[in-house]
Amino acid sequence: MFGAKRAIAIIVAAGAMAFAANPGDPVAIIKKKDVELQKMLRERETAGKTDAKRTDRIKVLINGIFDFEELGKRALGPDTWKTMTPDQQKRFVKAFRGMVENASVKKLEAYQSDSSTYEAPEIASGKASVTAHVWNKGTESVVTYKLVAEDSTWKAWDLIIDDLSTARNYGEQFKKILQTSNIDGLIAKLEKKAAEGGDVKPADNLKAKSEKAPAPAKAKPVKAPASAKVPAAATPANP
Repeated sequence: MFGAKRAIAIIVAAGAMAFAANPGDPVAIIKKKDVELQKMLRERETAGKTDAKRTDRIKVLINGIFDFEELGKRALGPDTWKTMTPDQQKRFVKAFRGMVENASVKKLEAYQSDSSTYEAPEIASGKASVTAHVWNKGTESVVTYKLVAEDSTWKAWDLIIDDLSTARNYGEQFKKILQTSNIDGLIAKLEKKAAEGGDVKPADNLKAKSEKAPAPAKAKPVKAPASAKVPAAATPANP
């Protein structure tokens, strides 16, 4: 009798744990963040002045969905990550996150959109992919979130905007730095950029067109085409 009751208790507990661990609908999570972000961006524009609390909230909405450790690990590559000490890994993730979050609020107009539609998510084995079609001033951008179930929610390890991958973009930058430096040098650079509020290099914004317009001879460089507009929790900006 005791054994039967114990078995039932274990089954009930296991069911409760499974329910608690359910990360929910990834589309609903992304859509909710986007609705709040667009509202706050409109309020900020209407106010016509910078509000520290609002800016901090916008920063959270843009970046809160990212698993920065997973994003950074994939950008560096598993082989490089394994060579790092626990302290180096911790410093790297902290600096990487600070750099990305600070840079993301420098060009908030890049996150404004008129409307967004979402395709049905692809979910399998604790992973999900959500594709959004984002419209702004008649221009469409296709944004794909690559997600993993984590702590009863979904976290993004990559964001692909018009075929441009955030993880790959940072990976290329990290690889270039590591050609002339070591891990500690890379971390130091990230820490410096995090403190300055910049990105790892003055690269073109990931959301911009892949090619800049050529500058005419003996004239000031022509600016790159306007960047695509993306929804909440969008790619870390490369100012």
